[in-house]
Order: sequence, then C-alpha cells, then structure tokens
Amino acid sequence: MVGVLGIKITDRIKEAGLVQKALSEHAGVVSTRLGFHELNEELCSREGFMVIHLAGLSDDCEALAAQLKGIEGLFLKEMIFSHGLSDAAMECDGTTILGVMVPRRDDLGPQVQALLTTYGCVIRTRLGVNEVYFGEPAGLIILELAGDRSQYASLERSLRDIEEIAIGRICFPA
Repeated sequence: MVGVLGIKITDRIKEAGLVQKALSEHAGVVSTRLGFHELNEELCSREGFMVIHLAGLSDDCEALAAQLKGIEGLFLKEMIFSHGLSDAAMECDGTTILGVMVPRRDDLGPQVQALLTTYGCVIRTRLGVNEVYFGEPAGLIILELAGDRSQYASLERSLRDIEEIAIGRICFPA
C-alpha cells in the first residue's frame, strides 16, 4: 500500500509548530515530506500545505494521522490511488494535489515525463520519489496543480489512458 497524506494548515503561525512536533514524534513513518505556501514580494500566506509520503507499519501511520487530526485548524486527507476512470469529479475551486504511481518506471517513465512536460503550465510544484508498488520498483510523482482547471482534467485523463498508471487526487476547497 502507498500512503500519502495531504495537509492544509489554515494558520501556519499557530499550527505549524504542532504539525512539526507530530511529524518529529512519528519520524519513523515519514519517508518524504513536501511543504509549500504562497509567497511573493507582497505576500507570505499564513495558509500552508504539506504532502507526507508514509512508509512503515500501518498502525504507526494511523497513529500519526490520528495525532494530526487532533490539531485544530488542520485539514487532513488521504490520497487514494486508482486505475482507469475516476469516480470523483475533477472540479475543485481550491488547491489540487495529484499523485501519479508509475510502475515499471524504466518503461513507462518516458511516456509520463512527456505528458508532464506537455502540461507543464499547470504544474506549480513537482516531487518525485522512489516507491515499491506491488513488490516492484516504481516512481511516485506528486504534483500541485495551478492555473487553467480544464487542463487539470485533461492531464488526468491523459495519465489515466496509460493503463498501468494509478492516480490519486486530493482537493482542498478554497
């Protein structure tokens, strides 16, 4: 099983320390973490997002999730991976995070990379990590999407056309 959690922190000043404490206490199951927030010359957003890639015993991963759920002002979602067409609507007026599980990365990787390059104008943040999927080496790609939402759906459809690819999505409403 591949475990990916998405976290929305509504006030980084108040909640970030509590999140960091929970992640430190459960560091043994945190394989990779990515944090981001809006930042430019005029703005440093108090709202932040994290993507946590979990690796470890299921009970330990669940203990981390339970501790995070107990933090007020935090929204936690689990990324569920599926093949084929998605049952969930792609409509999301907030932050969208897409997970792409690429089995046989040596064979499928170039095709996936070409698609991601084609849709590069809607990919704000990208993280790639090594993973084991059904006992075989694989690649896990995490994407934060931004911009033209019709392109999000087109990207996801194009990825789902590759039969072996599994896709997960987390949407945090605005």
